[in-house]
Amino acid sequence: MELIIFTNNGQTYHYSGVTDFQPTTTGFSFTYVGKATGVTHQAVFNNTSTAGYAIVPTESVE
Repeated sequence: MELIIFTNNGQTYHYSGVTDFQPTTTGFSFTYVGKATGVTHQAVFNNTSTAGYAIVPTESVE
C-alpha cells in the first residue's frame, strides 16, 4: 500500500510498499522499503507531529 503523511508544519511524506501499518497509543508505525537503497526500514510517527494521513491500497495484478 501507499501511505501519505501530512505533518503539522506543512510537510508531506509519501511512502510506497508499506506493510505492517499499526496504530499505537501515541501515533502509528509501519515498515517500508527505501526507494534509493532497497533497505527495509521501520518508521514511527507521533500523533503530536502529524495532522493526518492517507492510505492507498495497492491493487493486486492477477
